[in-house]
Amino acid sequence: MDSLRHELTRFIQQPAAQQDPPALYRRLLTEAPVLDLGPLYVVSGHQEILTVLMNPGTNVDPTTVGLPRAGNTALLRVVNRMLPMRDGADHTRLKRLATAAFSHRRLEQMRERIEGTAARLLAPLIAAGSFELVADLAVPLPVAVSCAILDVPDSEQDRITGWASLVARAMLDPFGDGPEAAEIDAEFAEFHAYVEELCAARAAAPGDDLISRLTAARGEGRLDTEELLAFVVMLLANGLETLTSGLAVAAWELIRTPGLTARVRTEPALAAAVFDEAQRLGSPVRASARALTREVALGDTVVPAGSVAMLLYAAANRDPRRFADPDRFDPDRPERGHLAFGHGPHHCLGAPLSLIAGSAVLRGLAEADAVRELSTTLTDATARRNEQFAFGGVRELPVACPPRTELMEVAA
Repeated sequence: MDSLRHELTRFIQQPAAQQDPPALYRRLLTEAPVLDLGPLYVVSGHQEILTVLMNPGTNVDPTTVGLPRAGNTALLRVVNRMLPMRDGADHTRLKRLATAAFSHRRLEQMRERIEGTAARLLAPLIAAGSFELVADLAVPLPVAVSCAILDVPDSEQDRITGWASLVARAMLDPFGDGPEAAEIDAEFAEFHAYVEELCAARAAAPGDDLISRLTAARGEGRLDTEELLAFVVMLLANGLETLTSGLAVAAWELIRTPGLTARVRTEPALAAAVFDEAQRLGSPVRASARALTREVALGDTVVPAGSVAMLLYAAANRDPRRFADPDRFDPDRPERGHLAFGHGPHHCLGAPLSLIAGSAVLRGLAEADAVRELSTTLTDATARRNEQFAFGGVRELPVACPPRTELMEVAA
């Protein structure tokens, strides 16, 4: 067991150095679905994670067990007030405000804009004959999704991208006092001013978008200014990390799976299943943590109150007790219920939007593959993984797409 603890500790501290995470996940699931790792318990089993998430004594706020929150910048203070960071009545109140903005009707209103943006971004990349999918597509598209939710014009996308990058950087690498913290606060002040401009415009002419709803709620005293900002920050942070990674792993699986592009062309609805299965196998959110204010029994292990549980979603999504042949990419698998978007009260509200965006990209790539030969040199061995432990996925995905030789010969 000591060797497993050592390997897991190394992975947590240096995820990019871990060449074969699935092998580690298999060891954890076989030897210790719940592993005592000194100050915390690492939970990797699918059912064990569900038990933790549904335990009434489970909180996302670390201060409930005496741990401090990280970071001193104004941005991080707002981050700590985001919906995913709240518990109990506050979480219920804020989620109720957000739910309407993610209703089926609103999602359908945004679908055309998201699908159109995906097609607009893909067209010149395919025509160029090669591109880098992460930087050229998987970063700008999530920002476009955020713009659609906020109902801001695409012309603002460059500004929004800069602020989204700022949020992601600050969340992944919290800064203390110092020049860099002051720089972050200055940039965040510009972002705050921009959001207030949006709020003033929507107060004068309300719409059906999230900013309009939040502005009205603030005016009625149902949330304060930091909570309003936190909603917008949440959209930027979640989109640029989770959807960026999710798009990359889904495109990678589509391109390297023989015959899959042809299937998606003839069965466009299959794109959703391909994207969903790629999220299970790729787990863009690799792990999260929960503070336990009550003890919880996980199989033969009782995790005491006052503990912190690290929930290793990436391992649970490969749990053979839940998924047959779990390391195999299979969009036709009957088993669902993976944890890529969380579970329970904190299940990701943006999951349906991710599915819309991911499906649009996969259908576009599949259509392109009819006349262009899509390929990538990227392999499991050469993939540059995300260097932050909390988030999985690949950092780069080079794609070649020259015209198909057989079509050029016919044209000649």
